[in-house]
Amino acid sequence: MTVRFQTLGPLRVRRDGTEAPAGRPQQQAVLAALLAARGRPLTATQLLHAVWGEDDEHWPARPKRILATHVYRIRQMPAFSPASAGGAAGAGGGAVLLQAGEGYRLSVEDAAVDMHRFDDAVRAAAAARRNGDPDGAHTLLTQGLDLWYGTALEGVPGPLAGRIRQRLAVSRTAALEARLSIDVARGRHAEVLPEIAALADAPDPSGQVLSLLVLALFRSGRRDEACAVLDRARDRAGELGLDPAPELERAHQEILGRPAGPARSGPPRGLVRPCHLPPDTGDFTGRTTEAGLLLETLAPGGRATGRPVVVHGAAGTGKSALAVHVAHRLRDAYPDGQLYAALTGSHASPVSPGRVLAAFIRALGGDVPEDNIPEDNLPEAETAMAAAYQAALDGRRVMVVLDDVQDLDGIRPLVPRHQGCGALVTGRALTGLLPGARLLALGALSPDDALGLLARVLGPSRVEDEPDAARALAEACRHHPALLRTTAARLAARPHWSLASMIDRVTGDGG
Repeated sequence: MTVRFQTLGPLRVRRDGTEAPAGRPQQQAVLAALLAARGRPLTATQLLHAVWGEDDEHWPARPKRILATHVYRIRQMPAFSPASAGGAAGAGGGAVLLQAGEGYRLSVEDAAVDMHRFDDAVRAAAAARRNGDPDGAHTLLTQGLDLWYGTALEGVPGPLAGRIRQRLAVSRTAALEARLSIDVARGRHAEVLPEIAALADAPDPSGQVLSLLVLALFRSGRRDEACAVLDRARDRAGELGLDPAPELERAHQEILGRPAGPARSGPPRGLVRPCHLPPDTGDFTGRTTEAGLLLETLAPGGRATGRPVVVHGAAGTGKSALAVHVAHRLRDAYPDGQLYAALTGSHASPVSPGRVLAAFIRALGGDVPEDNIPEDNLPEAETAMAAAYQAALDGRRVMVVLDDVQDLDGIRPLVPRHQGCGALVTGRALTGLLPGARLLALGALSPDDALGLLARVLGPSRVEDEPDAARALAEACRHHPALLRTTAARLAARPHWSLASMIDRVTGDGG
């Protein structure tokens, strides 16, 4: 007898290829808990928690007797063999549900349960990718994903089934993203673009999905659509007070670094005026003094003409938002273009300055063969490219924004050396030196600016309705821009919450 338990959709039990009834909903909840345990014994209390929750006030009368009834009915299912003394599958090859102390243990091969086969395929695929075998990983991920036929354990009640359902859904999405990333890397971007677009249309898509959509669109010759996706993702991150995902920044660098679609032929590009700034934050609030200082300093004829300005401060203080805001206001002062690069120095995989040099040269109309781009900042290649970059800037008025920098020494080749150009740099824990740079430290917002930010995100009426609570909430957020944005976003999504109720949540006193 061949037995299969299908859980990656509504719970199904199959014997010799024929579907058998899976029982009543609570019986399915007991069976799902035993299947998820992979042969480990579960006490009666654990099973009661799985079906009815931790609070015994919600349990039925005589819960252990009801549990025993569910176990009895499971044992009567055609897929189950009579229990044997050894505790292995019965003589007929079915599953065996055994008594284990005061609880129970289900003896069934992992291969008979699709959720275990899926989990094993995902783990094996991850190992294959680590070992440099993307083809093997793609095959394993495809096999695992093909097991799905709906929402895992759909309709099965109980808190444990809910947690299993959520875990498997997250794992399924991650597996699909991993497979699609291999497809895009293989050059199958046009073929898988509909799948990527469907994932991106889901609520709150991951940075990985959005970056795959940007790359698939761009490599298919749809540059404008790719840039629109990138802009929306940046706007969303800004609304939540977050930095854009590193994957999106790498996709952005590819857009900056080479033209979309088929390889270009014909004469070299002429003078171009790039504008690669991210969109300005729609609800930019406060920082009047700091923005005024930057505008005065970087404007033509200002105090730092030809000198870089470095904005530094802790994570979430709004360095990037301020730099982009100021750079947008200075666009008319730098009519020959605005260059932008996120070096992602605060992440584990920073972008190589050599890569940014190549992107900037191309953006200014030059050509850089791929085999000349220094992968590891090779001095000879980088020196030659830096010279080409400075030559391309000669005689132009260009603003250069270098965002999320860590090593100031490493970005020296990217800083313009011409009086007509401006450079604005942001970073957290900066190391190294940037000769001639002016420094601007960024801290918390002023109390009034913090209130203004709450009002911009929530709307003035909610702040005006609870002025004392608004000030207390801003203080509880330490006037920190990122925390204020995150808190305001939570409140905006919950119009029935009062500002006062959020104070305890922020301070940790309200659960």
